Amino acid sequence: MSDFDEEEEEEEEEEFCPPGCDPSLFEQVCELREKRLDQEEMLAEYQKGADQLKKDLDGLVKKEKIIDSALRQTEQEIQQFQTFKQQKLNEIRVVITLKMHQIKCLVEDKLPPDLSNTIVFTNSGLKRLRSRIDELKEEKEELRKNQKLLRKEHVNLLKSKKVKEERLRELEARSRDVQMLKFGQEVDLDVLEKMGVNKTAEELREQLKQLEKKNAKELRAWQKQIDQAAGELAGVTKQNTEKLERVAELTAAQHRLEKELNSTQSRMVAEVGPSKEKVKAEREQLVSLVKLQAREMEALKAEINMLRRKGGHVYTPVVRRAPPPSSGEQK
Repeated sequence: MSDFDEEEEEEEEEEFCPPGCDPSLFEQVCELREKRLDQEEMLAEYQKGADQLKKDLDGLVKKEKIIDSALRQTEQEIQQFQTFKQQKLNEIRVVITLKMHQIKCLVEDKLPPDLSNTIVFTNSGLKRLRSRIDELKEEKEELRKNQKLLRKEHVNLLKSKKVKEERLRELEARSRDVQMLKFGQEVDLDVLEKMGVNKTAEELREQLKQLEKKNAKELRAWQKQIDQAAGELAGVTKQNTEKLERVAELTAAQHRLEKELNSTQSRMVAEVGPSKEKVKAEREQLVSLVKLQAREMEALKAEINMLRRKGGHVYTPVVRRAPPPSSGEQK
């Protein structure tokens, strides 16, 4: 469900008149709420506009400061240049011959009686200096015009800011009046709107906490079962290993006994002297021993298979093995 649908549902729920409430009073409350929302939007717009105007004003003030600084820097550079140029010109000593009609005094339009302290300029240099003076005057006049425009704009922005602040104060006063009319006192609307949500959030937190406890308990139980099963598996594996080692020992003993039986039968054919009864008894003893070990091996294999399938334990009957024939008896 989108946010728009949720907002529509919330609006429908809010517009529903609760039972036992005066419809006219409910309508007045809804109208006051709508007015409050409109006033908050207007207040936010005015605040945004005031912030933008303040930002623009700060930018213009910075520009004005930059221009003033640049103007002062330019005037200072011009003065330094003129001073430096005058110093360099004063250091030049040139002796030239001039005729009277080539000399023209710029102060009183007539030659002074003493020309020792005068400075001589060419007509082209004098024209360049005069043109530069005119250019600097124009630049200075342009900078002053820009400064006047910026100051005028600054004054307009201050007036606009004052109007916006006055409008903002009026809206705040209207907002306080609406709150007093609706609630009887000034309240924090954000806190009031969040109060209905906090109860549901607390219930969800409590449910989440109970669910976490339940999951933790189940997790501990499963972990205990896993540890127990791991211990049982280790024990069964150990028993299985012991049985396999026992089977290997019995298999080796069986092969050894079969080899001894075959060797005894060969000696019985080759040797002369032993009685038939002695040979027969010895042979029967070896055969019974082999059968006994074979039965024990089968019982161990059955027990191993049982442990593999079900994890149980099978107790085999205790079978006494006959001792292997001694070397004296074989002979």
